[in-house]
Amino acid sequence: MGETFKKVQAGDPLRIPAETFNTFIDTARDFKARRQSITRDPKFDIRQTGIIPVKNNSGADRNRFDILGIDRPIFTPDDSLMAFQNQVALVGVTPTEADHFGKFVVMLEPVKSGRIGMACVSGVCVVRLCVADASHEFADVDDGQAENLKTGTMGSAFILWREATSGGYCGYGYGYGGLVWAVVRISNISEKPEQWGTV
Repeated sequence: MGETFKKVQAGDPLRIPAETFNTFIDTARDFKARRQSITRDPKFDIRQTGIIPVKNNSGADRNRFDILGIDRPIFTPDDSLMAFQNQVALVGVTPTEADHFGKFVVMLEPVKSGRIGMACVSGVCVVRLCVADASHEFADVDDGQAENLKTGTMGSAFILWREATSGGYCGYGYGYGGLVWAVVRISNISEKPEQWGTV
């Protein structure tokens, strides 16, 4: 291309030919389009993992480690079949036991109301727990609470580790009588001894 991409030395005056500048712009636009396109060939962009984009439709800003109940996909097949097929992305709402037991995500970053953030839908992650009983080994949604999961005799989150507590009433805050930090594995709803059959 002649002198289009000629390098310069330190101290040389910087003169960018129009052709060089336009090539940089075209390259940047192509890179951005390839990163953001939802019409890419799915063979080259498979994102079926436990971390997915989630739109916060709870009506309030959410913090990292907050819980949202799964409402629906952001794009349904009727909205855009290609978007539905190429990227699993969900709408999250304030969880209720009636609608979201076993169907929730843990936010991995703060997300404003109406915006999209990354969340864990499957796998190992950090959560806050309301420990109803210290002997419980599972957890799931806490009715109407987006800040934490609640322990139980069954649930889709198997508790791998948690802070020590005697269990009981969960008020606001952390420590005794409040919420505790825990590491859980989100999988299928299960209860002992069937837990080992989950994925």
